[in-house]
Amino acid sequence: MLLFRYAIFIVAGFFVTLTVTMGNATDSDDTPTVTPTGLKPNYPAGYNCTPISSPYGSWIDVDGTRRDEIHTGVDVGRLGEWILAPASGTVRAAWKANWKWGTEGALLIQHDRDDLNLTKGPKFYYSEFDHLDFDEIKHFREGQKVKRGQRLARVTHPGENQTYLPEVHWEVWKADHDNLTWRTNRYDAPDWWNDSAELVDPLSLLGLNNPPTEDKSVAIVPFVNGKDYDGFRGFTYIMPCTPK
Repeated sequence: MLLFRYAIFIVAGFFVTLTVTMGNATDSDDTPTVTPTGLKPNYPAGYNCTPISSPYGSWIDVDGTRRDEIHTGVDVGRLGEWILAPASGTVRAAWKANWKWGTEGALLIQHDRDDLNLTKGPKFYYSEFDHLDFDEIKHFREGQKVKRGQRLARVTHPGENQTYLPEVHWEVWKADHDNLTWRTNRYDAPDWWNDSAELVDPLSLLGLNNPPTEDKSVAIVPFVNGKDYDGFRGFTYIMPCTPK
């Protein structure tokens, strides 16, 4: 059974009162499907890039322990490193979230096909960044444009709790309809939903320009300031890579 309640929370820096659909987050209709791809990153030889610490579809967390649930995104980053926008897009929300680790910042960016230089496929993609410091993202406003490679926030601890290793959780979704709605999760915090959206491995969009090799290695393309990306398809890496 679905319940309805009013919730007051921050979306893109504003306090908003919405009617939020409440349900059990473990209901089968609301549980996203994760299909491991086996894709693995291959970092460019001429750069030093912070590696992904927990890939999509993994059961192993960044600290080496086993997860309670299969991983819905990728974890990456060292404390204080800047997180870069993987492509141009539009801010949908910046909010105070909680996924059991404590209150933290979360940022949702929507990319359309033009943003990714694609001519076919899903109409929309969403990049969600979790485990952020809310004070660093509260200036973002719904509808604000971001550019590929733009600094979004710095890597910090989940729930802003130093008990946990620093990381950013990057989740990517594809959707044919922009049916974005808001609800509250089991931790009584805001959470978005799109009933047409499906999770995808971020590496699949990082590897559009060079197909994966036979061993499923994906060539990671770092963002280079000043480079022309007009013909570049998909995503660039969300961590800064420095030339060796």
